[in-house]
Amino acid sequence: MKKIKKLVVAISFLFAFFAAGLAVKPATVKAAGQPTFVKSILLMVGDGKEGNMGWGVMNTVKSDKILKLKSSKPDVLSVKRSKFLDEYNIMVNAKKAGTSTISFEVKRKNGKVYRFKSKVKVYNYESPFSKCTFGKTDYKKLFAEKSQVAILSGTAKKGKINVGAKKGYRITGLYYCEYGTGKEKKIKSGSKITLNGQHYLRVEYKNLKKNYSYHVYLWGA
Repeated sequence: MKKIKKLVVAISFLFAFFAAGLAVKPATVKAAGQPTFVKSILLMVGDGKEGNMGWGVMNTVKSDKILKLKSSKPDVLSVKRSKFLDEYNIMVNAKKAGTSTISFEVKRKNGKVYRFKSKVKVYNYESPFSKCTFGKTDYKKLFAEKSQVAILSGTAKKGKINVGAKKGYRITGLYYCEYGTGKEKKIKSGSKITLNGQHYLRVEYKNLKKNYSYHVYLWGA
C-alpha cells in the first residue's frame, strides 16, 4: 500500500511539472509486464484538482487498451481513463459520500485481457487538527476546508511544524518528503523543517469513530 501511495504522489508531481512547462523525457520502450491495480481506494469529496484523483494502472504500455471502464454508482463517483507518457491512469471524481466499485479491462495487443475491480469508499472531508502551525503561520482554518494546502505566499519557508489532533482523531505520522523522488523521513511535531520547491509535508491520521486512515498535505512552494 505504501508503494501505491508513493505512485499516486509521483503522478501528481509529474502533472505539476507539465503544467509548469518543465520538460520530462519520454519513457523508453519497455517489455509489458502483467498489469496491476489497487484493490481498494479511499477518497474524500473534493480531493485533488476539481475533485479528480489519478490512480496508476501499473505495467501498462502504449499499445494497451483500457475497456469497459465504469463505476457501479456514478452518483458517488465517476471515472475516466487518462494517459501519461506510456502509462495509464484511472481518474476518479468523488461526488458524495458512499461506496462504489470501479471495474475495467486491460486488453493487450496479443489479445490477452486482464480484468480489474476496485472497491472505493468515499467520505466527506473533515480536518483532523486541533492545531496546525508552521513557523508563525496558523493553517488550521485552511485545513478545515481542504486536505491539501500550500504554504502562504510571503510567509517563512523555514520553521517548526506543530500539529495536534482534535477529539475523535489521532495523528499517526508526520513525513517530511521530497518532490518527485518519493524520499521521505518520519519526523515529530515540533521539528524544524524547510517547505520549498523541493520539500513538502504529509500528515497521516486516523478517524477513530469511522475507523479509516487518511492523509493531508502541506505543500512547499
